Amino acid sequence: MPEYIIAGIPVHFPFEPYDVQTAYMEKVISCLRDGTNGVLESPTGTGKTLSLLCSSLAWLLSRKADMQSLVQRNARGGAAAQQAANEFNAIQSRNASWGIPKIIYASRTHSQLTQAMQELKRTSYSFMRAVVLGSRDQLCIHPEVMREQGNSNKVQLCKLRIQTRTCSFYNRVESKKDSPELKEQSIMDIEDLVKVGQKLKVCPYFASKELTSDADITFMPYNYLLDPKARKANKVDLNNTIVILDEAHNIEKICEESASVQIRSSDIALAIDDVTHVMKAMMSENALDFMSNDEPKDFKLEDLALLKEMLLDLEKGIDDIVVENKTEGTTFPPAFMFDLLAGAKFTPATAPATISLLERLVQFMTVQSQDSAFRKGGSFDVLSNLLSVVFVKKEDIIAKVLRSFKVHVQIEELKQNAKNAGKDGWLSKASSNSTVSTKLPKIINYWCFNPGFGMEQLLNTQVRSIILTSGTLAPLKPLIAELAVPIAQSLENPHIVDKSQVFVKIIGTGPDREQLISNFANRDNPKYLSSLGQTVLNISRIVPDGLLVFFPSYPLLNQCVDAWQASGLWAEVSRHKPIFVEPRSKDSFTTTMEEFYKSIRDAKGAVFMAVCRGKVSEGLDFADRNGRAVIITGLPFPPLKDPKVILKKRYLEDNRTKENELLTGQAWYSLEATRAVNQAIGRVIRHRNDYGAILLCDMRFAQPNQASQLSKWVRGHLGPAPKSLPFGSIVRELREFFRNADKSLPKPKERSIESLVSETCEEAGIVQSRFFSDPKKVLEGKNKFATAQTMAMKVEKTNSIESWTPDDYKMAAGRSQDSKVPNAMDFMSRLDNNVKSIDFNSASCSNSPRHNQVSLYKRERISPTSSPSSSGSASLANIKRKRYKLVKDTSISDSPTSCASTSLGEFGFKSKARLSLEPPVEVEKQAPQERVEFLRVLRSSLSPDDFSAFTAALMAYSRQDKIEEFLEVLVRVLSKPELHYMLRGMRRFIKVNHKELFDAGTAHILS
Repeated sequence: MPEYIIAGIPVHFPFEPYDVQTAYMEKVISCLRDGTNGVLESPTGTGKTLSLLCSSLAWLLSRKADMQSLVQRNARGGAAAQQAANEFNAIQSRNASWGIPKIIYASRTHSQLTQAMQELKRTSYSFMRAVVLGSRDQLCIHPEVMREQGNSNKVQLCKLRIQTRTCSFYNRVESKKDSPELKEQSIMDIEDLVKVGQKLKVCPYFASKELTSDADITFMPYNYLLDPKARKANKVDLNNTIVILDEAHNIEKICEESASVQIRSSDIALAIDDVTHVMKAMMSENALDFMSNDEPKDFKLEDLALLKEMLLDLEKGIDDIVVENKTEGTTFPPAFMFDLLAGAKFTPATAPATISLLERLVQFMTVQSQDSAFRKGGSFDVLSNLLSVVFVKKEDIIAKVLRSFKVHVQIEELKQNAKNAGKDGWLSKASSNSTVSTKLPKIINYWCFNPGFGMEQLLNTQVRSIILTSGTLAPLKPLIAELAVPIAQSLENPHIVDKSQVFVKIIGTGPDREQLISNFANRDNPKYLSSLGQTVLNISRIVPDGLLVFFPSYPLLNQCVDAWQASGLWAEVSRHKPIFVEPRSKDSFTTTMEEFYKSIRDAKGAVFMAVCRGKVSEGLDFADRNGRAVIITGLPFPPLKDPKVILKKRYLEDNRTKENELLTGQAWYSLEATRAVNQAIGRVIRHRNDYGAILLCDMRFAQPNQASQLSKWVRGHLGPAPKSLPFGSIVRELREFFRNADKSLPKPKERSIESLVSETCEEAGIVQSRFFSDPKKVLEGKNKFATAQTMAMKVEKTNSIESWTPDDYKMAAGRSQDSKVPNAMDFMSRLDNNVKSIDFNSASCSNSPRHNQVSLYKRERISPTSSPSSSGSASLANIKRKRYKLVKDTSISDSPTSCASTSLGEFGFKSKARLSLEPPVEVEKQAPQERVEFLRVLRSSLSPDDFSAFTAALMAYSRQDKIEEFLEVLVRVLSKPELHYMLRGMRRFIKVNHKELFDAGTAHILS
C-alpha cells in the first residue's frame, strides 16, 4: 500500500488521498502529537473512517518506534543517553504523556463499529491488535441466558451464574485467554469473538475484556465511555488514551441523557409490592423445616423492612407534591430532588448500601422468576438508576449542579400507568400493601441541560486526546461551547464530489405559485398542502429511481397523506413511482424497506416518505439508485411547548456569557431543526461517484440565519446569497442535471436486496429474524448481522452444553454443514421446548417455495403503498388463521403431492414431523426433585390462601408428627387434575413410617 508523509508521519493509504482526506488526517495527527482535542466535520462519502483509522494508527506506530529508539539509546549510555533524556524532556514539554497510548474508537451503534472494523481489516494496519467491547446480546453464547427476554434480565442471570460458578464458558476465560486462537487473530470483531468462543467453549463477552489490555485500538459504543456505571462494569481505563467519538452529531443529547433520570409513582408502588412479595417468600421459606439447610440469603428481613419503610416514605413524599399545572407539569430547582429523597432517608451516605441491596434483590427475583410468577425486579433497577445518577455528583461541583439541572413533575396518565404495570405481568393497581393514595400518580424528571457533565467524565481522567467527528457537526462554535471541551483543532471539510454531482436548490413556491412555508399556522392550509403535493408530483416525474421526502413531524406527514389521497394527488404520484411511508412499528419496517428496494431494482423507482429524526433520517444509507434526490418539506423544530424544550431555552438564556459563547435559547431552537435537516440531507450523497439533488421546499431556508447553519458543503452549492428561484426554472435545471449526470458518471454496482435490507435494518436498530424476505438465506446463515443469540440457541436439551462442537452451534442457529439440506432449526429455535402448536397463518397447500415461506413465517403488516403488489399482499393477510399441531409421525408420505411433506420437507423435517389436527401427545409432568424448587413451583401453582394453609399444615406435621391432618389439607389443595403430579411428588417428602398412609389416602385421587 502506498506511503504518504502527512504532518511528518508516514501514513499507508490505499490510494493517493484527496485534498479533503489529507487535511483531515493532518488535523488528527496534530491532535495526537500535541495531546490536544479536535472537532472535525467531513461529509459522508469523503472516506472519513478510512482517514481516521489510517492517520491515528500511523501516528501510534510512529510513537512506538520513537519510544523504542529512546529506550535503546538510553541503554547504551553516554552521549546517546543524554540525548535520549533531552528528547524525553522535549516530549513532556509538549504536554504529551509518557509511554505508548491506546486508542478507543466509539460510535453510536454496533453496526457502525462493525463497519469500521471491516474498514480496518482492508488497510495496511490490519496487523495491529483490535478488539470490540459488545453487549451480552451480541456476545453471550450461553443458551439459557440468551433465552431471557430483555437485556437487564440477561445481565442478572449472567451475574448469578458467574457468582455461583455455574457458567462453564466463563469458567474457562482465565485458562483460555492466552490461547493461540485468541492471540493469533489481530482484529477481533463480534463475529470473530463468537466463532472463537464457540470453538474454545469460552465466553466471548468476558474474553473481549481480557483482550483489551493488549489491544492497540478498542471499539465500543458511546455509553461504555460516557456512563460511569457502564465504564466501571466494562473496566474501561481512560488513562493515557486517545478517545475518538465518531458519528458525534448527537453527542450533546447523549451527554445530557446520560446525566438525566426519570421515576414514576407506579415504579415506587411496584417496588413496594416487590419488597412485600420477597418478604412473604422469605417468611414462608424460613417457616419450613425442609428449607433449613439452604444457603443463607444475601439480605435479611430487617433489610427489607427498612427498605419498604423508605419506599413508603418516598411514595408519601411524591403524593404530597403539589402540581399546579396538571397539563404541563410543575418545575422545581434541583435541590428539590435531594430534599425529596432525603425525606425518605435516601442520602449520599446511604445510597451505596441501598444500591447494593437493590442489585442483590434483582438477582434474587431473577432466580425466583424462573420457576414462579415473580416479577424480575425491574422496579428495583429503576430506583437503583435514580440513586446512581442523582448522587454521582461530588460536593465540590454542587454549584454547577444547581445551575444545570431541573426537576420537572408531571401527572402520570392512568392508562399509561396501567400499561406499564401490565407489561410486568401484574395487575395495574398501585400496590395492595402500600398506602392507598387518592392523589394522581406522578412522573418525577431529573433533567440535565448541560452536556458538559457527560464530557467532564472524560476530561477528569488522564485522557490524552478527544476527537469528535461526524459528517454533520456544523456549526462548530455552539457545539464546542456546550461541551465545554478545550479545542485546539477544528475542521469543516467540503465534499469530495464535484459540483456537477450535486444539485441544491431552495424551492419557495410551488407550481401554482403558492408560498411553501411549513410553519404551524400554514399546516392546515389546504392551498399549502395541495401546492406541496404538486411539487412532489412534478419532481417525481423527473427524478430517476429513488426519491426521499422528509417531513418535519409525523402529524404533518399523516396530514399530507390524507389530503393527497383525498384530492387524487397520491394516485397521480403512484402512477410514476409507488409510494412508501416510513412505518412506526419495527415489525413492518423490514417489509417496507425490502419492497422499496425491490421497486427500484425493477426500474420503476419509488418515493419514500419519512420524518426528520426518524429511523430513516438517522444514519441510513441510500446510495446510488436508492436515493437520487431528497426533498426537505420544512424545518423540524422541536415541540415549542414541550417542558424540556422550554427549560433548555431558559437554561441557555440564564447561563450564556460573552466568555462561554453559549447560544441564545432561540438560536439553539433554530439550530436543532437545521441539524436534523443536515442529517436527512446526508442520506443521498454516499461516495465519490454518487450524485443526487437536494431540494429545500420551504422559503425560510433562504433566510441568512437558517442557511448559515447548513453544512458547509451544502452552503457552497447555494452560493453566498441563497435565494428561492421560480419553480419552472428549477424543474428545467433539475431535468438537465440528471440527464448530464447519467451520461457522464459511471454506472453504480448493483447490490443484492438481501444485503441492503440487512444493513438498513441493523442501522435502524431492528434485529431481523423470521421477518427476513428469504428464509433459506437466513437458515443457511447468510445474514451477516446474525447475533450470538441465533448462533447459540438450541431447542432440544443436550446432556451437557460443554460437549458442543462448532457444528452443534451451527445447527442450533439453523445452519447446516450440507448446503443441499435446508434446515428448519432457525425457525424452531424460537419455540420453547414445551410448545405444542404452531401458528402457520395459512390453511392452503402449495408446493412452491414461496408459499412455504408464507406458511412458515409470520405475516407482517403491509406498509402504506400504492404499488400493485400491495393489494395481493393485503389479501393474503386476510386469510383465516388456523392452528396446527406438530406431532411425531414415522410414516409420513414422501409423495410430491403431499402438502405436509412438501412444506415441511423443504425445511428439513422429512419423516420427523407432520401436520395433523390430532391432539398433541401429552407428556406427564414431573414434580421437581429438589425441595426448594418443589416449594417454588407449588407456591406459583396455588392461590395465596391454599399455599398458606399448606405451609401451616406442614409446620404442624413437622412438630406433631400427625399425618392425618396434613393429608387432609394436601388432598384438598392438590385435588385439581393439573396438580396431581405435585401430589405424587409430595410423597418423597413424607416420613418413611407414614408413606403407606399417604398412598392409601391419595389412592382415590391418583388412580
